[in-house]
Amino acid sequence: MMITAILTLGLTGLAFSILLSLLSKKLKIEEDPRVETVLEALPGLNCGACGFSGCRAYAAAVVKEQQIFSGCLPGGTEVNEKIAKIAGAQNIETKDHKKAVCRCGAQTNEKKQSSIYNGPATCKSSHITGGVIDCIWGCLGFGDCIAICPVGAISLRDKKIYVDIKKCIGCGKCVDNCPRNLFELIPLKENTDIYYVGCNNKEKILEVKEVCDKGCIGCGICARVNNSPYYLKDNLSYVDYAKAQNTPLEEGKAKCPTKCIFTVKDV
Repeated sequence: MMITAILTLGLTGLAFSILLSLLSKKLKIEEDPRVETVLEALPGLNCGACGFSGCRAYAAAVVKEQQIFSGCLPGGTEVNEKIAKIAGAQNIETKDHKKAVCRCGAQTNEKKQSSIYNGPATCKSSHITGGVIDCIWGCLGFGDCIAICPVGAISLRDKKIYVDIKKCIGCGKCVDNCPRNLFELIPLKENTDIYYVGCNNKEKILEVKEVCDKGCIGCGICARVNNSPYYLKDNLSYVDYAKAQNTPLEEGKAKCPTKCIFTVKDV
């Protein structure tokens, strides 16, 4: 009786295996060979900057739709032109060339700290409790952004975030993941300096000085330079990049009393 049951189960299992094998061959969807060709042309970072879950999903969509969408940011123009040719895509326009900067330029000794934080060593966790530093706008310095950057463009030194402009692909993951919204994507023009205000504190001067030695005090000196691309909003200085020219940018930076305007050279 037991032997019969075992044989029955075994034969049933074998029959199902054969059936599944036949069905898999019958129902198999053949992938366009161009998908693999596009995949080979991509950097293979699976960064998601293109708007898809990874390089394979992007390659399949490029071939299927015959367009490169927003393009491969790490690959640049050369890769985008190549995959457009493979897929027979007509458009090869990509996203504007942008780079990320962190709007907090203060180092450890410039950030006031009147409490001790003993929670999980992440920016998101410490942001919830408001611990680590007194400034509720400033960088918490645990480096969540470092872990999320797909190309290793972000580093942390003396509790200050640095972005390697040569590595940055402008994917925006740091922008989306910083709990204090400190990252900004700014347009990059070839062979020009990148100017940005390294502060995000929207309080008035007294409140700013109480928590940070490097914060923007909203004095507006940078905005009063001739044809200045700087402007004030919510007690904080910003750069109008559409209006920006090198000379007034440098002049406004030089006159900043707290030296919270920074320059990053794209070399």
